[in-house]
Amino acid sequence: MTHEARAVAMFLRPLATLLRQHGIAPEPLFAQHGISVEDTRQPEARVSVAHTSELLTEAEHLLDDPSLGINMARHSEYSAFGGLGLALSAGGSLLSVLQRMVRFHRLISNAVRTELISEEDRVIVRFYADAGHTPHHQGMLYVMASLVRLVRIRIDPALNPAEVWVAYGAPDYLQCIGRYFRVTPQQGDLYQIVFSRNDAEAELHSSEPQLAAMMEASLNERLAEQERGSLLIQLSLWLEGRLPEGEPSLGDAAERFHMSVRSLQRRLSDEGMTWKQLLENTRRTLVERHLHQPGMTVTQLAFLLGFSDVSAFSRAFKKWYGVAPSQFRSGVPRATE
Repeated sequence: MTHEARAVAMFLRPLATLLRQHGIAPEPLFAQHGISVEDTRQPEARVSVAHTSELLTEAEHLLDDPSLGINMARHSEYSAFGGLGLALSAGGSLLSVLQRMVRFHRLISNAVRTELISEEDRVIVRFYADAGHTPHHQGMLYVMASLVRLVRIRIDPALNPAEVWVAYGAPDYLQCIGRYFRVTPQQGDLYQIVFSRNDAEAELHSSEPQLAAMMEASLNERLAEQERGSLLIQLSLWLEGRLPEGEPSLGDAAERFHMSVRSLQRRLSDEGMTWKQLLENTRRTLVERHLHQPGMTVTQLAFLLGFSDVSAFSRAFKKWYGVAPSQFRSGVPRATE
């Protein structure tokens, strides 16, 4: 049995920006395809890829823009790909960026599988259809153009891929690709982008190895958690994104996951958990992930964890670990029993 192809809604945020620049309100257009513009600002919101494909097709015709995916990339920030985008931009070599992209792609979509092929003189990223879905030509153009844009900003403005392959052959589409990627596109039955080995070994400017390592560890956790599909995991990920805005309530979570408060309490109880325990566990996970990050202050950490003030955070921290946050810089001890 096939599973529904879905992707993170944040992927569509640049499209909303592009429509506004052309004087078109995105909200009604998105709504016609069952998508909320508000969801494009929610890190964990996912949408049907069938709906996004319909939306991309209509936007392409409405704007009369065969280079829609490229123009979306020009309006895109790294955060449009959630944690994966932040990990890609953190640094390292282009090859390490491509490796992270392939390894963690399922965090943003199950509609396309990716494969990294490393040869003696070139490195290839291939995209395969998954979940019984045919990738939209503008969606794939957006992904490839976003990657090349990152490369040109962080390595060399003159760096071009050695080859670009596409599975869509409209002449104006191919012309746009040729101009942007500065290489004649080739047609086949899949999408792929190829870099020379020398270019793949180039380092991104302003690389932050510690941040890259931290983000990669976080993505590893998220991928494993996503595969388990537990409601607890989904709630924890949602809490991580919401806590900087203040401590959310059980009612807030119930509304986000489209269930009553009583139903959510029952589901948590079935998992041997209360809302208070889940909130505390999530906060401790964030502490142990961020406390040793260079430059992280106690005030910043209290904010990330959604505490109303630093003193409330310090009290909770001492309860968990038996020491004050300022005394907790040499390693993460076990909580006191």
